[in-house]
Amino acid sequence: MAYALEFFGTEPVEDPGVGELARLAGDLAAEYRASDLGPAIHRAGDLLDLAAAALHTADRLRGTLLPVVNHHLRHAAAALDDARACLLAQASPAAFPAASRLPPG
Repeated sequence: MAYALEFFGTEPVEDPGVGELARLAGDLAAEYRASDLGPAIHRAGDLLDLAAAALHTADRLRGTLLPVVNHHLRHAAAALDDARACLLAQASPAAFPAASRLPPG
């Protein structure tokens, strides 16, 4: 998920914890929602906020039932994928050069 967040503008983070990923996603969400670049950016911000909330919940539930934690991590990954797709649908691939470094999916 750290690689997915790089697409949205975070600096590369070595071995981040789930809590750190939640904070990064939340910071990005606030930036995207405050942007005046249009509705696609705002929608991506909303999706980043969903990812941040899911990551925060997964972090809070660490040490409990692993399937519940994984459920929240999957929701975070899906929200990040949706946010990425939202932005790519509105822009040319050249607008997001970091996207070429991401693994597929």
